[in-house]
Amino acid sequence: MNYGFIITRHVNSEETNRYWNQSVKLLKVYYPNRKVIIIDDNSKQQYVKADCNYDNVTIIQSEYHGRGELLPYIYYLRYKWFPNAVILHDSVFVHRHIPFELTKHPVMPLWHHPYDKENAVNVYRLVSCLTNNYYIRKKLLNNEQFVTLGMNSDAFNLCFGAQAFVSLTFLEHIEKKYRLTNLIPAIINRSDRCSFERVIGLIFNEEYIKMRSIKMVSLFGRIHNFPHAFKYNYKQYKADLSNRLLPSMFVKVWTGR
Repeated sequence: MNYGFIITRHVNSEETNRYWNQSVKLLKVYYPNRKVIIIDDNSKQQYVKADCNYDNVTIIQSEYHGRGELLPYIYYLRYKWFPNAVILHDSVFVHRHIPFELTKHPVMPLWHHPYDKENAVNVYRLVSCLTNNYYIRKKLLNNEQFVTLGMNSDAFNLCFGAQAFVSLTFLEHIEKKYRLTNLIPAIINRSDRCSFERVIGLIFNEEYIKMRSIKMVSLFGRIHNFPHAFKYNYKQYKADLSNRLLPSMFVKVWTGR
């Protein structure tokens, strides 16, 4: 299977500049022949510096500032670099070869979490920007009230950070049906980007029916089960790396950019 990696990057300090460098270095160790695309979302250029000349790495300076998690999908649709993509944050570090080529699904979130109705009004606003949105709006609304989603037919999982393995064919189907590109003017801040995690998770659930029944709804499970989730930072990661105490072979650190 042919696939590559798409990384969203936002550098705002010397420390966050280390993130993307570390992420790329590790990908080049475990996936030396895979192409890596970096989508830069309005980094402070005075801090951006490559540690070395990376082979087979392309950097795109996005014209859509602040869109974050949406950007890999927009540029993947535009440039169609490879038949399948693994979409990552720059704060994710791969310490083992994960055989994505064995994936038999057209889409698979890396991490998930059951939909929690956080900022539900904003989620509904984003969904309303999409075409053919009637059925996904129904999953969010019931008699003009937000439904309590749990063990019922309307249950779905958010796609944490919108990070996923996705095929270009599947993404093009989503774009043709829903027009994800309509979200470009609708997503402008961190709250909107968090809402997008819920929107894209809902779309994945709606368009890949098997996701409703298969036991593995993400590659690495619930994000809240990750050790020290939402508190694990780069300093802790480097200490654990030095002491060979990494909490996972697929590590995520948090900064809150």
